[in-house]
Amino acid sequence: MNDMLQKTANALRARGYEVTIWDNAAAARDFIANDIPAGQDVGIGGCETAYQMGIADALRQSGHAVHWHRGVPASEAGAVRRAAMLSPNYLCSANAVTEDGLIVQIDGTGNRVGAMCYGPSTVYIVVGRNKIVSGGYQDAVRRIKKIACPQNARRLGLQTPCATGECQVSACQHPMCNIFVTLEHAPNAKTTKIVLIDEDLGY
Repeated sequence: MNDMLQKTANALRARGYEVTIWDNAAAARDFIANDIPAGQDVGIGGCETAYQMGIADALRQSGHAVHWHRGVPASEAGAVRRAAMLSPNYLCSANAVTEDGLIVQIDGTGNRVGAMCYGPSTVYIVVGRNKIVSGGYQDAVRRIKKIACPQNARRLGLQTPCATGECQVSACQHPMCNIFVTLEHAPNAKTTKIVLIDEDLGY
């Protein structure tokens, strides 16, 4: 078993999360699709990892209604985001996870971090091994600013400074990193399940 994943899993469990480790995305996808109670809706946040896993199709095939704004016209995306936040189950990834168990997120709209902190009773956070950093909070932010944000900006066709060069906060007119949230421990009054995967997934 990947020692880094095991170390991270132990740290996350100590912070109140339920954690599983999977060898590949397919196994993790099957686990999630079968773990969610039959007939319950699922919301998905902005998540390249979920797209690469094919999780939305797997959930629909298992009989779940899926609320995901990916590919939805801009005029309808807001309503889909709200439906996702009102679902009993929510799925997203993390921008970075430290080996000692901090989950660090940067969000543009806030729907994803809002659902992670409050709302859905069960949240699944799927994390590829590439999202784990060996240092602390500053290393997590550095990973997000240098790796996650630029790739997401290019995927979305955004003309942000990070898409073509370096992060320049003062020069960014339409930033995608408006909200910083760090989860020190699992949020109260809900179940948060961390799904660690021994593959590189997402940004």
